[in-house]
Amino acid sequence: MPKVSIIMPTYNVEKYFQQCLDSVVNQTLTDIEIIPVDDGSPDNCGKIMDEYAQKDTRIKPIHQQNGGYGKAVNAGLDAAAGEYVAIVETDDWCEPDMFEKLYNQAVRLDADVCKCGFNFYLGKNRFKKCMSIKEVAKEGCVFTLRENPKIMKPHVSIWAAIYRRDYMNKNNIRVVESAGASYQDMPFAALVYAKGAKITVLHECLINYRVEEGMASSTMRNDGKLAQMPVMCGLAKQYFIENGCWDEVKEVAYRHFFNCSFAMWCRTSDEHKKAHFDELHKLFGNIPNENVKLTCFKPKHKKMLRLIIENQFEKLVETNKNYSLLAKLKKLRQGIISIRFNKNDKYIILFGKNLLK
Repeated sequence: MPKVSIIMPTYNVEKYFQQCLDSVVNQTLTDIEIIPVDDGSPDNCGKIMDEYAQKDTRIKPIHQQNGGYGKAVNAGLDAAAGEYVAIVETDDWCEPDMFEKLYNQAVRLDADVCKCGFNFYLGKNRFKKCMSIKEVAKEGCVFTLRENPKIMKPHVSIWAAIYRRDYMNKNNIRVVESAGASYQDMPFAALVYAKGAKITVLHECLINYRVEEGMASSTMRNDGKLAQMPVMCGLAKQYFIENGCWDEVKEVAYRHFFNCSFAMWCRTSDEHKKAHFDELHKLFGNIPNENVKLTCFKPKHKKMLRLIIENQFEKLVETNKNYSLLAKLKKLRQGIISIRFNKNDKYIILFGKNLLK
């Protein structure tokens, strides 16, 4: 039995695929199974994975007609034979010791899930570390969602983790396969946690999440896909309710849902904003009846949320435009002069030039 089965859903990422595949093939943990899933990709990804498989018997490609992200991941999960499973999105890439570190901690602590931090890759050799995983828990401890709902606070990043395969199969945990859906990672993470997983975290950033400007997979979303975010958040909420842990997680979950869903609404074109807003109202409209304190919301976000709850679409549009204008003015000011000194950042920007460099 391999220690980790690494599932790689693949569609139209030829530009990045070899870098990702190389980062998995060259892991310091060698006892792995690599399952790239060609989801009817129109480019050369299917050919590339087959060429790699001829040279490395650990690579076991799956080729199927295009069925979407959920179907591709689930095909890999069904085929996996490893003690743990992982999902790597094929426009990202892993640090060489990612799976050795995740596996060793998961086994040592007998955890069902071991999750790490990640870097945002912004393109042109620019990185931004995501440290939010540190806010969840200390390294070396094991907890469940009920014991520590803060696991729902950071980016769900289901690709920055490994999962015990027996736990996944026992609880029938798979990715939503609804046609045309996006953001299926949200209900997947919710289901993993809601079923009582024993979770541990590594603070180190072990995978690089590509968010280059103009990328089709991360930044170029059509209006219909953007509107799927509140729908997927609603499904995550349903999973929490069905598994009896909604009361413990609801405040943190609503904050996470708002961060994701409202950001998508802001990116939606004007002609589709009302339909998208209706999905937001479905997701958040019942908050007054659920005794949610909203203490973790920033004041301006709390104001936006109240407008969604009260079904005030026009007022929300107007308020958001005002905040957007203020944000642009702040960005303009920061381009002229900006000073920051903390443990993560130290700079003095004057007319676009960092005086400390």
